[in-house]
Amino acid sequence: MNARNDPGQQAPTVSVLFLAFNQGPYVEQAARSILEQRGIAPLEIVLSDDASTDATFDILRALADQYRGPHQVRVRRNARNLGIGAHYNALIAESTGQLLITAAGDDLSAPNRAQRILQAWDASGRHADLIASDLQDLNAQGRGGETIQVDDLAQWRNASDWATRRPYVVGAAQAFTRRSYDQFGPYRPNVVYEDQVNTLRAILMGGAITIAEPLVKYRRGGASAGSAAIDAASFLSKTRARQQRELAEIEQMLVDATLVGKKAIVRSALEFTINRAALLDRLLGPREEQTLRAVLDASKKLPFLWCLRQYVYLRWPEIGAAADRNKARRSIARQAIRDRARNP
Repeated sequence: MNARNDPGQQAPTVSVLFLAFNQGPYVEQAARSILEQRGIAPLEIVLSDDASTDATFDILRALADQYRGPHQVRVRRNARNLGIGAHYNALIAESTGQLLITAAGDDLSAPNRAQRILQAWDASGRHADLIASDLQDLNAQGRGGETIQVDDLAQWRNASDWATRRPYVVGAAQAFTRRSYDQFGPYRPNVVYEDQVNTLRAILMGGAITIAEPLVKYRRGGASAGSAAIDAASFLSKTRARQQRELAEIEQMLVDATLVGKKAIVRSALEFTINRAALLDRLLGPREEQTLRAVLDASKKLPFLWCLRQYVYLRWPEIGAAADRNKARRSIARQAIRDRARNP
């Protein structure tokens, strides 16, 4: 569906990829923050719903129909839920910009976000393949406070720098180039942590830079983030899903590094994560694999107490579920304290 889209116009340099899924309470405000971008030549804005089961798509469709501004706007919907990696692949294939700004269906972009990103890209001679920015923390009630500072990515010049210390990034405040995506190809469909993947890709190519301004109000954890496990079965399901996401990230990074001859460097940097994933894979497997021998084997490369804790949680998942619930309660309490401090 198109809105105010003149086929005679030149393709915009910048596309905004707006990804939403079951974010009905937040998606209108989030989408409006993208539609109201100013100080920049017309953007290509693609509002995309990943087969939501709530009103998310209807809200996006109404906004696109009503839009009368300068940007080229269209709304689309996946026929079935694809997940983040495959959703990105579909959006990138359907967009035209050379610089791709990401936006989530529950976050708010500053009115000058796209303008500042393009200015930073131009200042780099358009050599940078990823532009990040700081964010502002935002709670579920729409109130926020402190700035979330991401790392200055200009300090990471090559794969060796990345292997020495992986940068802290947040995908909700990133833009990346089409050429970096074309160089490495589509994401594996089960990739969820695309922020780390995009950052590594950029460092392996033309580099990355950071804008030290909070250009996104970030709903930490996301409106669609999973809740605490309520019982043993849900704890195991949640752990398996997290394990699959981590394995997908590892596999994607190794494939990308192989394409540019940097697999050995990247694999060495990921060794701890690979060993951790291997233990969890064993403990999530057949009952006969869930042994103290697995813990002792893994503890040669991983902290023993961490290995033992995972063994207890996965051997007796009702204990893991209780620990997960306690962790969630502590997190909620800490957030409430922060909110009271900001809004006495």
